[in-house]
Amino acid sequence: MTALTEEMYQIFDQPEFSFKKIKEHHSQTEVDQLKTQFKAVWQTWKAVNQQVASQLPAGKFAKVHVESWTNGWNLRDHYWAAYRLASLADANPCIGVMLDRKQLQVYLMFQHYKSEQRRGTPAEYNQLLAVISAWADNRDLHSWYLWDKNEMEFTDHLPLAEYLTDAEKQMQFNREASQTSFLLGKFAFRKQDQVVNMEDYILTAISELVPLYEKLQN
Repeated sequence: MTALTEEMYQIFDQPEFSFKKIKEHHSQTEVDQLKTQFKAVWQTWKAVNQQVASQLPAGKFAKVHVESWTNGWNLRDHYWAAYRLASLADANPCIGVMLDRKQLQVYLMFQHYKSEQRRGTPAEYNQLLAVISAWADNRDLHSWYLWDKNEMEFTDHLPLAEYLTDAEKQMQFNREASQTSFLLGKFAFRKQDQVVNMEDYILTAISELVPLYEKLQN
């Protein structure tokens, strides 16, 4: 059981993530210390996601992909992991898990990065919008949000409850999302939502998203 702490959020409170620019204003000792802090949180993040993966139904998911804490030139301004159903291991949709300075989020997404190397189109994925209402039936909608790929990471997204009850907002969202792709996720916000067990939070959210995600198998 791993608690999500303020210290984990704080590493992302950086004015700059480029190693080149960081080195312009900090000594090598300070740079090394910063790297140590980032890597320590990332190792916790990796362990959490590996533990989550080990608790998923055997054989149902492909190996979890935990993105590195650096891309070589920059520190990451968020940590990310991707879960794919084994039957969709070579497809673009996945369940993403992300921690940044604002929130922990678990969401269904279409991965546009290097999408030409995987199968499935945004249009095919966006057909899930038609069944979100049925998926959400009798579900606790608190902390669930919808957004489209073009929305900025720290934008306040559309609450799922509003999407389901406001026909105009739903129509507008569907129209905009059809130009890119939609994302649907559960959020825990910094200083607002206490997460005492990250593994359980992530595992529960993934389990809730699986029935929707599985519809892409058909």
